[in-house]
Amino acid sequence: MKHLQQSNSCQHLGLASSKVGEVMICPECGVVHLSLNHVSLRLDVEAFRVLAYMLAEAQLNIEGFDGRLQKQQEPSNIAAFASPPGKKMH
Repeated sequence: MKHLQQSNSCQHLGLASSKVGEVMICPECGVVHLSLNHVSLRLDVEAFRVLAYMLAEAQLNIEGFDGRLQKQQEPSNIAAFASPPGKKMH
């Protein structure tokens, strides 16, 4: 899909949102905007579709391995982050 260079007149339509971010699209230029906390990606519709399928496949694999992963988990030597997700760390 060919998209035009983004202009100041883009009208973003919200497609989905959650506590981790939001997905918007500009119907005029055909760009999907994926914003996750401090990261923002601009993708054409086909690239977004491929990403969405990849993430869905990963989630299915996580669910399939979930029982085995919980049984195999050992205490980690990595220290936990002091601030919750979405908070800026300095």
